[in-house]
Amino acid sequence: MVSLLPLLFLVVSAQAGLDELIVQASNGDLPQDQRQAAFDDLVRTGYGDELIAMAEDPATDARQRWVIIRVLGKIHSPPGVLALQRLLADDISGIRAAAAMALGDSGDPSQAAKIAALLEDPAVIVRATAADALALLGSPEAVPYLVRALEDPSNFYRGEPLWVRRHFVVALGTSQDKSALPALIRCLDESDANIIDAALVSLEQVSGVSWSDGRNRAEQIQAWMRWYANQQ
Repeated sequence: MVSLLPLLFLVVSAQAGLDELIVQASNGDLPQDQRQAAFDDLVRTGYGDELIAMAEDPATDARQRWVIIRVLGKIHSPPGVLALQRLLADDISGIRAAAAMALGDSGDPSQAAKIAALLEDPAVIVRATAADALALLGSPEAVPYLVRALEDPSNFYRGEPLWVRRHFVVALGTSQDKSALPALIRCLDESDANIIDAALVSLEQVSGVSWSDGRNRAEQIQAWMRWYANQQ
């Protein structure tokens, strides 16, 4: 009769190695290069099923769970993608944000609509992270969602724009889709200098035109307004 002990030993050893990599990748006290090396090794492990189970287990340490979710985005296997989509609805805001970024890391533009749904998340940090994930994808499909988020009253407080709106503007730029131009032009009339500056960069990305050479902010705004009026 063939002994199963050697096989059992290999399974236990593999799990121990996997656990050690997860601990290293999520240990904030370790140098960044060491954590990154462990992260990269996790991507190469091939233990997708084990990682999915840990990612979806609320009992998993929160920091480790965050790392595992990001690893799943890099692996980009069909089961892993489905798990990430489920995690977009997790009770914990940090997990929802991690899942959104992981889907952004996947580089798969077909995930844009699912990520964009988080632009209406109750947590501002999740809305910002969803925009960052959409910026990674650079998908034109995200434009109407981002424009709606820019105008959503929940992204203002007492009439003043929240910081998260800058993330929407940046994501509109990476879409490189001309349907974003009207919203970006409207941003030039805002009071928040950070949003205006982001809109100037995004306008260049979308249009392929630059008015920044030798011009200050006010002069660039005027140039963009003239340019846009001539496009109508």
